[in-house]
Amino acid sequence: MGHNNELAVEPRGVLLPRCTLCEQVPAGGLRDGIRIKRAFICTQCEQSLTHSDIGSIYYHIMLEKIKMILK
Repeated sequence: MGHNNELAVEPRGVLLPRCTLCEQVPAGGLRDGIRIKRAFICTQCEQSLTHSDIGSIYYHIMLEKIKMILK
């Protein structure tokens, strides 16, 4: 009876979002971003975009990605 037969159980059915802009899975899962149509934008990208300079290349690249989401 000293033998322990516990098995490691992997969670099933766990669906993690992937950011459409940076293609990363946010640490906070679905609560760490916003959904637009069928796309997901993580909080980090959302904040980076809102604080970036309108004339920056980063802003324009992200803007084009968002336009693709809205089509």
